[in-house]
Amino acid sequence: MQGGKAPTAAQRRWHQWLRDQGCACCGMPAEIHHCVGSTGKHRKVWIGQDFTIPLCPRHHRHEASIDKNTAQFVTEYYGSPRDIGRRGMEKLIFAGLVAHYRRMRGELPCSAEVLAAIEDWHR
Repeated sequence: MQGGKAPTAAQRRWHQWLRDQGCACCGMPAEIHHCVGSTGKHRKVWIGQDFTIPLCPRHHRHEASIDKNTAQFVTEYYGSPRDIGRRGMEKLIFAGLVAHYRRMRGELPCSAEVLAAIEDWHR
């Protein structure tokens, strides 16, 4: 890993589970999108390796990516345009995935402190 904060074993399990879910937008095979970068912190809590969502290469790095073309991403996700920004979209997708993970596994993917920091995070 170049720079950054390496994921823990629990975070690697979370990342693998996310990849197994497929792209949050289209369902294609996914890679991990770090919503605030792998070293992200909020109020002194490390959130970077936890605040992640699964996206295929097209929705992660290419023409319809959440970073480069948020409006197109949101339209493809919802099926129609919506007034929601990139950060709101990332938090919405993340919250849904956390709820699904909890239903399936009976546990949270990260600590309550981390979840609270992510919920409170804004820029």
